[in-house]
Amino acid sequence: MSQDEFFNGYISKNHRISEGYAYAIQASWYRQFERFLQNPSGVDVTRFNKIENGQIAEGTIDMSVSLKQYCLPPYQQINYSHVYGLKPEAKFQTDFYVVSIDVWHFFKLYYGSDYEVIVFVTQHHPQMNNYFHCDNLEDGLCVCREIINILFVIVFPRNISVLQAILTPISPWMDLIKFRVFLFAMYNFGTDAIKFINEGCIYFNNKKVPFKGNRILQDIGINKDIQIVMSCQNLLMQDIEEEIETDGEEQQLEQNLHNKQEFLEILEKTLNEQSIIQQNIKSIEEIQQSLEQNDFFQV
Repeated sequence: MSQDEFFNGYISKNHRISEGYAYAIQASWYRQFERFLQNPSGVDVTRFNKIENGQIAEGTIDMSVSLKQYCLPPYQQINYSHVYGLKPEAKFQTDFYVVSIDVWHFFKLYYGSDYEVIVFVTQHHPQMNNYFHCDNLEDGLCVCREIINILFVIVFPRNISVLQAILTPISPWMDLIKFRVFLFAMYNFGTDAIKFINEGCIYFNNKKVPFKGNRILQDIGINKDIQIVMSCQNLLMQDIEEEIETDGEEQQLEQNLHNKQEFLEILEKTLNEQSIIQQNIKSIEEIQQSLEQNDFFQV
């Protein structure tokens, strides 16, 4: 591959980072790569070593799957996977840089990596404390350093024998839509994503929440290390409290249905009252007709 071909391939991927997630990359490797691109002798991709992110990747978190409070049919095994987050003490530009999803995949194609390290790009919120900005972020976005760990257990509707579990860091300031995109990008669930989202619910802390809407995770109570179970079939759960969280359109629909119900109740009440009045009028007419026919009061 020529220098121009490689450089053009890199530039085509090196766009600004949008809201969702991105990747951290070891700073020393990335600085060497940038110097390498500026070498007038040309680019030789074979001269580069594998990306080693071990020094910036957070170690394994100890969270085991617990399904005791769910009434599940017997299952054979749980397939468990792990997504790595950034070490809390890692410093931006000293220990790591942030690159887009496309750039990371470009690097992996040519160089490989020991660890994939995820970071989360969100809208900045006034209550957010731990974050930083990068030059390659879109306007209004920041990289959030407030991270929680989620053990996400997936119950499939047609195959209960094998469950899937993924342990992943996440930003509580990410909204549910971006959370869904992230999960389906990190793991191939082997099912129709749209159907799974529309019909699925997530269960945590004795709550049941539809797996849709644009609420921020923190607003629905996902703000600490937690296990979440997802299913698009009904799960029986001990002492469950159902909590429905909806976006603006769903709230408006519920309000419209509420107003419609009120109208129908008022209409039914009015018709019943009208029916009673008509019956009374009919009774008076019958009495008057009877009086006229019998002429009881003539002298």
